[in-house]
Amino acid sequence: MTPCLKWGLACFALASLASCSSGEPENPDPVAGTVLRVIGAGEKPGTLEPCLASRLAQLQAGEKFAAIRYRHWASHFVSTTFAEIPDGMEIRKGMRLEIVPGQCGKNELALIVREIQN
Repeated sequence: MTPCLKWGLACFALASLASCSSGEPENPDPVAGTVLRVIGAGEKPGTLEPCLASRLAQLQAGEKFAAIRYRHWASHFVSTTFAEIPDGMEIRKGMRLEIVPGQCGKNELALIVREIQN
């Protein structure tokens, strides 16, 4: 094996390892989820998840958020994520949505893609 080929293979191996280290893909595919509850201005600040507590001013200004239960695309575990409800979209408990999950612990909200029609 030539030194150039060895160098190329070593670089490829390092690049492969670096791409696997993050755990979560940067742009995960949308997944299906179910709305657990709608969160509005009436919520007590002490009961809010950290990713919503940091948006208290938005809540007090009338913006609404949704708690959404979903099954992770690469797992059999279910998780809960939180999303800002887009203007003009009516969200209700039990509604099925397509979402791109966010990690509340990292102050990330999910993105609501669309309603899933039954």
